Amino acid sequence: MAGASGGRSLEETPTWAVAVVCFVLVTISIIIEHIIHLIGKWLTKKHKRALYEALEKIKSELMLLGFISLLLTVAGSWISKICIPESVANTWHPCDKEREPELNNEKETTEQETTEHENRRRLLEAVAASGGSIRRALAAGSTTEKCSKGKVPFVSEDGLHQLHIFIFVLALFHVLYSILTMALSRAKMKKWKKWEKETRTIDYQFSHG
Repeated sequence: MAGASGGRSLEETPTWAVAVVCFVLVTISIIIEHIIHLIGKWLTKKHKRALYEALEKIKSELMLLGFISLLLTVAGSWISKICIPESVANTWHPCDKEREPELNNEKETTEQETTEHENRRRLLEAVAASGGSIRRALAAGSTTEKCSKGKVPFVSEDGLHQLHIFIFVLALFHVLYSILTMALSRAKMKKWKKWEKETRTIDYQFSHG
């Protein structure tokens, strides 16, 4: 069965390719988990309880973002099947209303070029294929309207994909922001320790009464 974009489905993909992808993902997850465990162990050994709690907080928030992403993946097809009127969909856009016609024209031009390219490619595939392959190519090329006329999807599949990317970028910047905050806190604490040591000297106590 061909996918919606004309690519190979999981049934047509070699098992070794799927195994390699899963192995890489699991390996990366284990490495990240081991690094976090080592950092937590080091913080516990150095009696940095506040930093250890901050690390655990980061882990829990990343798990929450991952769970949200999983929910979007599972419920993405259902969300895209929800239809709303175009009048409602055309409200509260993030871009300026004055620029919407210009952006829509650019989008329509890009979509037309993409559609023409896809039609030529599918025609060549259909001519080159034979038997069941032609039927699969035609099934892949057919686009089914999920919503009736005058209605649009609540959130399109492209919008859900971009939302996944946004969640990933948000998680990445959250980790970087937390690491930067911890590093700046450590640097500030070192300055305070240096000042505390200076206040214990006889010269400092004598000069400040």
